[in-house]
Formats: sequence, C-alpha cells, structure tokens
Amino acid sequence: MWFVGNLKASMYGLASPNVLIVSDRQKGLVDVDAEELPTNEHIHCAHHLQMNIRRHFGAQVSKFFQRLVYATSQARYEEALGILEKDYPNGKEAVAYIKAIDPRKFSRYALVLPRYGRVTSNAVECMNVAFLKLREYASRRLLFEVWIYVMRSFYERRTTVEGSIDLLKEYAKGRLFEFEREYGRYVTYNADDDNALVQTNGGVDQWIVRRHPRLSCSCYEPQEMQWPCIHVMSWCKGKGEDYLPYVDMIYFQKSLLACYSQAIPLVTEQDLVIHITCRAPEAAVRKGRARTVRIPNGGGSSRWHREYMYPVQDEARLISSQGPLTAISDQAAGPST
Repeated sequence: MWFVGNLKASMYGLASPNVLIVSDRQKGLVDVDAEELPTNEHIHCAHHLQMNIRRHFGAQVSKFFQRLVYATSQARYEEALGILEKDYPNGKEAVAYIKAIDPRKFSRYALVLPRYGRVTSNAVECMNVAFLKLREYASRRLLFEVWIYVMRSFYERRTTVEGSIDLLKEYAKGRLFEFEREYGRYVTYNADDDNALVQTNGGVDQWIVRRHPRLSCSCYEPQEMQWPCIHVMSWCKGKGEDYLPYVDMIYFQKSLLACYSQAIPLVTEQDLVIHITCRAPEAAVRKGRARTVRIPNGGGSSRWHREYMYPVQDEARLISSQGPLTAISDQAAGPST
C-alpha cells in the first residue's frame, strides 16, 4: 500500500484510465492496485504464468502456452485450447487451469489496452541487474548511488535525443523501414475507403485492414504495437496516403524528449555537495551490511559507531569522480523547459 501510494504520487498520470500495469500476479500487489489505482487496466506477466504452467504440467504444455498468449482472435484462442486438451499430456487439467485465468489478463486478442509488445514484466526486473553491484553498499550509500545512476542515465538519454535529427525513435524507425522494403510483395483490394483485403501476390495468405473505429488488421500488430503493420503500409501505398499519421506519438523523438526533460529535473554538482555530506565508509560495508567501526576520539580514546561523517570536500571528490555527472554540473539547476 505504501509503495503504490508513493508511486502514484510520484508519477503524474499513473492513475489515468489509459495506463496498463503488468505484474507477476502477486496477490498483495493486485489487491493494492485495485484499491489505489481502480481505473487502471492490470494484466499478468506471461513469463510468470508460463513458469507456473511448466511447474504443474511440464515443459511441453508450457511451450504451447505461447500460442494462447499471442492468439489474434477468440476463435484461434479456443482452437488452441482444444488442441492442448486433446493432444498434450495433462491437457485437460492444464486447460482447466488456464480457463480459470481471465484471457483479458494475458492474451493478445482480449486485451483492453495496447501493451506495445510487452507480454512480461522482465523489462522492469532487469533493473535488478543494473543495481546488482550496488547491493554491497550500506543503505545511505545505496540510495545515493541509485540516484547517481538514474540521473546519469536520464542525462545521457536526453542529450542523445537532443542531438538526433531523426523523427522517430531508433527501434520504431528500424522496424518500419523493414516494412517499407517488403510491402511491395502484397496486393490490396479496397472494399471501400475504410476497409480493404490485403494478400500476398500468390493469394495464399490474406488479411483484413480496417480504419474505423480505430486502425486494425487481422494480424493484430496495429492493435498491439500502435503502429502500421506491413499490410497497412501496403494499403496506404495503394491509396497514395502517408502511413505516419497511424504511428503512435510514443514512437516520436519529441515525446521521448518531453519525458526526459520533465520527469526528473537536472541538479548541479554544487547542489549535491550542499545536500549530501555523509555516507557509510567503504570499510564498513560487507555483504550488503554496515559493520560497527571504531572511531578515534583523540587522546588515545575511541568509540564505536555505524558510519563516518565525511567533510564536504571529501563528498565533492566522490561526486566529481562519477564521470558523466560532471557534465550535469554545466546545466542549470531546476526543471528544464
């Protein structure tokens, strides 16, 4: 409750109804989200579901579960359940287990909001690796180093975007460029201005593209990723339209710049020196815990203490040794416009 409440207070717009939250189905988190963020859509991490299925029903059933995660229609979802029940060991038990989970929580066809290709929560959990070395520090030093890491990352990414001349983010640009090279292999048959049939030159495979009430394709990529798939591009080419209006704003560089410019204000090195004047000593850190150390009082006496109080100049040397953080000190303090 405390964590989610503070997260909501820290992240503007988190409580809006168009936010999708992915978690590992931990009961405490699900219950708190329902109370603190009642308007959000909550889905389950497909990897955690898959690992549960593997533990109960084996590797074969776990691998087949991916067909249910990426099903593009209810008919294909039900078809996959039928195959699982008929052809796999423990199929009936596995189907009963899966049916107890709402498909709106994990299956592509049933999702209420787009998930932009994210079917797991692993993108967030990878931060555990980024902070792995920091776990050896005592709590005060740990928080300081995490702050340094976040500020450095925001600064580097922001300067990268500011120096870019590209309209789209690198990932989106690369993916859409692949589509542009290949859409000539498709033929489009327009039913009307808003609906079309797209098929390969041989006519073996075909897809239905619709523009209203929102852009969609039977391959489901526009609904999932919020960008035009290769079939939509073929349709746009046939109509002489530009496909960029169908690309979600999240993929444009200016949206990334707005995020990094406003999410965390840049802070000068002098601000750090003034406000952070103590840290746990290196010698007092072992396996993530601070040891009690003996501090001389002068005159041959000493006392036991948990941490050193460093003078400001020592902290200044610590901060200036952080590399890219020195570049931050050249920026004005406070939020950037």
